[in-house]
Amino acid sequence: MMTNSLQKKLYENGYLVVKNVLNFRRDLKPILNDMEFVMDCLIQKYAKKREVKKVLNFDFKKKYSYISKLNINDLDQYFNTRLPRDHVKKDSDYFATQSLWNLITNKNILDVVEKILGKEIMSNPVQNTRIKQPEKKLPKGSIHDGLSGRTPWHQDAAVLNTRGQKLTDMVTVWIPFTKTTKKNGCMITVKEINKMGLLNHVSGYRGQVELKNSKLLDDMDHIYLEANVGDLILLHKHSIHCSLPNRSNDFRISADLRYNVAGQPSGREPLPNFYVRSKNKKNLKVQNFKQWLSLWEKAKDRRIGKYAFKYPLPTYKNNKRDLSNLV
Repeated sequence: MMTNSLQKKLYENGYLVVKNVLNFRRDLKPILNDMEFVMDCLIQKYAKKREVKKVLNFDFKKKYSYISKLNINDLDQYFNTRLPRDHVKKDSDYFATQSLWNLITNKNILDVVEKILGKEIMSNPVQNTRIKQPEKKLPKGSIHDGLSGRTPWHQDAAVLNTRGQKLTDMVTVWIPFTKTTKKNGCMITVKEINKMGLLNHVSGYRGQVELKNSKLLDDMDHIYLEANVGDLILLHKHSIHCSLPNRSNDFRISADLRYNVAGQPSGREPLPNFYVRSKNKKNLKVQNFKQWLSLWEKAKDRRIGKYAFKYPLPTYKNNKRDLSNLV
């Protein structure tokens, strides 16, 4: 049952832009500061010794452009909020900071999410932070990489495991750290297409999850999800969306956090899934950054030498869930 206007709009359209929820200086700048600290560590480790002092004085964008040319294996992983999917190692890095914990548990975000999911909310481990340079600066192999380049057409429910695909009410909260426009690679979607439900996907470029027959979407009427810093973009789990290439001269930085109704599977076990809001305070067992980080470290220790998570792509029999048979 639809109980309020936000929930109804999200279901009806598949997306929602909520204006002026966050404050840049208080909520977002600390995360950028932590990202820059990670860059400084990488510069000290990988840059030529004679260049270190000079590069440490660069600004945020120039530092990132510099380290992106250093041939650091899986550079994006140092700035991403989750463990690598495959081949977890003892020294596998991931971006987990006090500032990010503050964002995941931010009262203003949770107030919005509560209007969609209700009062019992869990942080879902399907989450990412993304630094996208101008596409012209990217190595050719990274242009279609979803973290640093374009993201293909997909549904977020498709990256959950089978139980999650069937049972989990999840909402995506997409947060811009920089103004997001058509020119610098905003997301696009198709209105009401979420009502088709979960569709068949294929393994695309570098194993990325991509909607089967997604080229059919290229000629449809697109909604351009442009946003200012401080806004939130909410996506229904069956919303079909992708991102445009960053054709600007500037960076596009964002985080996509996800939340699900408590009591349901996260769809990405065994990664941390925990209460962030509940009427029963006993459920709120993870109450600070150190406890949160400990959950991730324990998950990493259990997965060393293995994959961090797996999900079978939605592939329904008889192609009944193919986009080509539904449009």
